[in-house]
Amino acid sequence: MEIKQLFIPKSLTETRPGIKLVPHYITVHETDNTSKGATAAAHARLQYNGNSRTASWHYTVDDHEIWQSIPDDEVAWHAGDGHNGTGNRQSLAVEICVNSDGDFEKAKSNAIWLIRQLMSKHNIPIDRVVPHQHWSGKNCPRHILTYWDSFVQQIKGASVSPSIQYIEDNVLPIAKGAKGTVVKKIQERLKCKVVDGLFGPATEADVKMWQSLHDENGKAVPAGKGLVADGIVGEKTYYAMFPDEKPQQKREPAYDVTVDGKNVMTSAIDVNVLKAIADAIKDNKAKEIKIERIDY
Repeated sequence: MEIKQLFIPKSLTETRPGIKLVPHYITVHETDNTSKGATAAAHARLQYNGNSRTASWHYTVDDHEIWQSIPDDEVAWHAGDGHNGTGNRQSLAVEICVNSDGDFEKAKSNAIWLIRQLMSKHNIPIDRVVPHQHWSGKNCPRHILTYWDSFVQQIKGASVSPSIQYIEDNVLPIAKGAKGTVVKKIQERLKCKVVDGLFGPATEADVKMWQSLHDENGKAVPAGKGLVADGIVGEKTYYAMFPDEKPQQKREPAYDVTVDGKNVMTSAIDVNVLKAIADAIKDNKAKEIKIERIDY
């Protein structure tokens, strides 16, 4: 199989900290995102555009392809065991897609192939291929955990390829002369006569036409009232074409305040949280107060 590379920009230091990594483990995750279209490519672009959470991972695998977001020799924040935890500092993260319109068994098979190649590449023994749960106790990968031993046996039986073919995929903006799977995706979206992954004059003309007829939300508008018709697929045009991939605005963390098992407040405003705590303790009746941070 090919591995497509769309690395998180080095400027996004919250998710690509640039800390050097020597891989001693491989950590298996599931995306837990069952939405239609939540493919490996979609997750790779999510990371490339800036994940709304301070979380990142090296590889995403679905039933068709594998995408790499962080080089093997750099740390990703995925294990949930802290900044200096062994999971984060010494393991490669492999996320397996569970999108409802995908074939999970095939995605799992592709992940097994990838894990076997990474074991060979970095001399990692099978007993150091572990689930996310190993590091943080989280129920992940939730499906595979129910038959983890069988999954490990399948990895043992997988073959090692002589070499892995890495392909650097397109990044925005995309213009005439570009080629690759993202160009092909754009051509399919525009229903171009030729869908070959090559951004030539015909594709450029189709992009210009589409831009002139659509606004930044992808809604149809009168000719000339849409986006700037320059034939270049930048962020505005790309997310107008594929609104489901648009990264969410980063939100401040909120706090859940639970008193004796009952949620009394969820707020990102400190004063509100403190008031909820003060109300709970003023009569000395509360037996248990729990405060839990929620990162969106």
